[in-house]
Amino acid sequence: MFRKRVVEKALHELSHRAMVKPESVRSVACLIDLGILTGMDLDRHINELFQIQKNRITTIYYAPKPSKDLSLYSPQFNNRHLHWDGTLLHPMKKKVLSKKFDLLFNFFRKDNLVLQSISAQVKAGFRVGYVTVDQRLNDLMLGEENKTAEQFFNTFNTFFSKINTDE
Repeated sequence: MFRKRVVEKALHELSHRAMVKPESVRSVACLIDLGILTGMDLDRHINELFQIQKNRITTIYYAPKPSKDLSLYSPQFNNRHLHWDGTLLHPMKKKVLSKKFDLLFNFFRKDNLVLQSISAQVKAGFRVGYVTVDQRLNDLMLGEENKTAEQFFNTFNTFFSKINTDE
């Protein structure tokens, strides 16, 4: 109960931030639920869109439970990493969450406290994700029909290119 309130507070603060569409994308973070996207070459798609180096792409993985089958995916968060007081406990937390990113891709379709907490703590100017999750997490929301990486990035590119940077 307490950790849900902490995550809700972080989401509320996130909803009051200003959306910033970067003029050029130099760094990207991807938060991936391994239940829906495994084995996809997201780095290739991101590189095709923005021509950025692989070391400028940070991928954060989530699996509900730790599994030896998924040990290749690192850093990997799971339900154990959200402490009862709402803080994230993970050895890679500081390294991952201290960086600033131009763009964050939220690759998860269902609300989950751990995913919401991680996403809310990632410092990103512009956020993209599915419309089926809490709308405070994303600036651009894509439909659930964009299941494959190709569909997701094609739809993203169509809409992202039309967003005005001048206010």
